[in-house]
Amino acid sequence: MPSERPLEPLIVPTSGETIRVMAGSRVRYSNPFEEEADYWSICIPAFSVDSVYREDD
Repeated sequence: MPSERPLEPLIVPTSGETIRVMAGSRVRYSNPFEEEADYWSICIPAFSVDSVYREDD
């Protein structure tokens, strides 16, 4: 199990921006704004649920 440490750096993209997350990075998606957000993932190689580690909240 991964260590309990804060996710760093905190990245807060604004409307119209994108980010690139490198393989092996810890990611927690959230939306601190009142306006709804859409999350789009493009995974290369293709994403597989079987190859992902999901942490409990």
